[in-house]
Amino acid sequence: MILETEEYKKDKCGTERKTVKKRTVLLDGEVYCRCYEKDLSDVGLNSGEEAEKEKLERLSRDVLLPRAKHRALFLLNKRRYTRQEMVNKLKEDGYPVTVVDDVLFYLEELHYVDDVSYAKGYASFLLLKCSEREAFQKMIQKGFEKETVSEALENARTEYYFENGSAEEETEPPEHLAIRTYLRKKGYQPEEISPEKKRKMAMSLYRKGFSYSDINAVMGEWETDIPCD
Repeated sequence: MILETEEYKKDKCGTERKTVKKRTVLLDGEVYCRCYEKDLSDVGLNSGEEAEKEKLERLSRDVLLPRAKHRALFLLNKRRYTRQEMVNKLKEDGYPVTVVDDVLFYLEELHYVDDVSYAKGYASFLLLKCSEREAFQKMIQKGFEKETVSEALENARTEYYFENGSAEEETEPPEHLAIRTYLRKKGYQPEEISPEKKRKMAMSLYRKGFSYSDINAVMGEWETDIPCD
C-alpha cells in the first residue's frame, strides 16, 4: 500500500483550507486517518512510500488509539453520547475504523458508553414531554437501535404507572401530562384563546403524534373536529 498525505482539510464550514498541522493520510488513494506529520515520521512512515503493515499498526496502537481515547473521554466529560454518536464523532475527527472500534470497546467495558442505560433515562425524560411517536423518532435520531428504543419506552411507561402508585386505568396517562407541558409552554389560556387558535394548537399536537382522544381529554371539546387521516 502506498501512503500519501494531503495538505488540505475541511474546516467546520465545509470549505477547504491549508494547514501546517494535521494531514489527511491516504492508503492507495483511500482516506485512512488524519494525524500530524511528526506522527508519521516517528513510526517511520513517509509519503509516497510503501506503508508497512507493522508501522501502520504502531501508528494506530501507540499514537492514534491513546489520542482517540483521550478525545472520547473529553467529549464524555461534557455530556452523554450514544454509541453511534461517539462513532460518528471519532470518525469525523479522522480516526480509522479499527481505532474507533477499539475505543468503543474500551468505553463500553467501563460503561462510559451504555446505550441501554442511557435509553432508559432518556425515554423517561421524553415520555412526559412529547408523544411516544415523537419520543421514538428523537431517540432513533440520536443513534439508539430500534429494539433498544422500544424496550426503553415500554420500561418508562411501566415505571411511570408504578411510581404513581395506582392501576393504569386510574392514573392520568403520561400523554396527558406531555400535552399539558406543551400547552403551558405555548401559553395556552382556555378562557382567552379563540376557537380558531385552539383548533390550530390542537392540530399541532396531533401532528406531534398525540391521539385525538388524548388531545380532547386535555383541551376539551372544540367546534371543529381534528381530522384523523
